[in-house]
Amino acid sequence: MTRKKQGGDTPAPPAAPEPRPPAGSADILENTVAVLMAGGIGTRFWPLSTPRRPKQFLTEWAERSLFMMTGDRARWVAPADRILVMTNAAFHEKARAQSPDVPPDNIILEPLRRDTAPAIILAALAVQRRWPGAVMLVFPSDHYIEDERGFRETMAAAVRRAREGGLGTIGIRPTWPATGYGYLRVTRTPQVLEPTPVEEFIEKPDQATAEKYVRGGRYVWNAGIFAWQAEALLAAARRHLPEMHDALADLVDADGRMADPDLAREAFERVEPVSVDFGIMEKADDVWCVPATFQWDDVGGWLAVERLMEADADGNRLRGRVYLDGTTGCIVIGKSDRPLAVAGLKDCVIVQSEDGTLVCHKSAAEDVKRLIRRVLEDEEAADKQAADRQAAAEQA
Repeated sequence: MTRKKQGGDTPAPPAAPEPRPPAGSADILENTVAVLMAGGIGTRFWPLSTPRRPKQFLTEWAERSLFMMTGDRARWVAPADRILVMTNAAFHEKARAQSPDVPPDNIILEPLRRDTAPAIILAALAVQRRWPGAVMLVFPSDHYIEDERGFRETMAAAVRRAREGGLGTIGIRPTWPATGYGYLRVTRTPQVLEPTPVEEFIEKPDQATAEKYVRGGRYVWNAGIFAWQAEALLAAARRHLPEMHDALADLVDADGRMADPDLAREAFERVEPVSVDFGIMEKADDVWCVPATFQWDDVGGWLAVERLMEADADGNRLRGRVYLDGTTGCIVIGKSDRPLAVAGLKDCVIVQSEDGTLVCHKSAAEDVKRLIRRVLEDEEAADKQAADRQAAAEQA
């Protein structure tokens, strides 16, 4: 038996790279605001990602968390004082610790999870009142993008088009028939950096349909990265989600700061969860896409992590105190203070944490969400029962 050990649980993250103006696009920093979406919990990454410690803040598979890397990219297009972080109230300390140069007032806390539309409307209200006329660039905080120059070029093209109006998104040229991504159908064959009208938003397709999209030439992956002027987004929200807009409109004061947290909770309790894609983008008139020059990874499951971790000679990706025998092509993530032994397995995912253990074949790794939802529901029910017992004991 051989022992293979790599890394630890939470390596100290290195300092962020120095932000530099985008080459050939000096105007991009003029009145542009970057909005980081960091409120999700990453269910498919259980047991590392939990409601208390979601995937965007993890450092188990890279030196810097996905959230920190998103912040690095945001600094390429806006200074730190024009970066907003939208996150759940439970993640405030994590967001603050991993973005220390972002002003505290720029971290806006969502009292409840209501998908992306309420958070983005709230961010747009803050941008409109603090930076009138600004272009918002909205970045999910769980993407992996290496190409700095391509990212800057694409954002510069999106900002220029956003200043003309409408609602923009970034498209990625498909490199394989992915069934885990949404697609955009555009009006003509997409050319990189050329804004193109969007005809249709398409949910995750089956394999045969995805293959047709890749062959068809007028389809791109929907990256979930958006560009628009704050007023354009708010006008679309007033038209397509009027009740949601009205419920949120008074949560930001005249200076663009969040008002009373109790009012925010009351407002969020009144709105239904809905994504910005479904609630606004699919219904709006002037929606366009800028095909990116960079490659992109939506780190949505364990197979994506495989692309972020270096493989050993047997194709295994390892973290923690791991021992292997006759094991190939596996992702194995353990704890530094607890041995994890794996023998005779091929192409599996094995993840151990304080919150539980996941073992599955790679072919099932994209389908674990329902299973993990059952685990989390049972955990929540057990926690509630324990709290009820504690309350009853205190009253006795």
